[in-house]
Amino acid sequence: MSYHERLAELVAKRAAPHLEPGEQIQTGFIALTGSWIFTVPAATVVATDRAILVVGRDGVQRLPRDVRFGEPTGMYHQIELDRTYKVHRQYYPELTAADRALSEMRNRGNLPESEQP
Repeated sequence: MSYHERLAELVAKRAAPHLEPGEQIQTGFIALTGSWIFTVPAATVVATDRAILVVGRDGVQRLPRDVRFGEPTGMYHQIELDRTYKVHRQYYPELTAADRALSEMRNRGNLPESEQP
């Protein structure tokens, strides 16, 4: 099993209990919180067709899907969700995929709930 297959399996496993019926995972990645890289808890961030899920030790946060992560740079890219997270460069393809999926949803007129009139 390749690295990307293992990551997809991990993301799906962590997100599964929190998905709504029919909700589809688009991509996901691991993000860190706090100020020290080696002593901070990690969260799994999952982009679906309806929301951004932040799955951590304290439970799950369901945030609006209209979040854009931006062009990742450096060793760690900071993103703002319910707090500040740091995403290691190994997950930059997933950040880019999440932004691309959001753009495609908007282009098709399939807007996230937070953007619907």
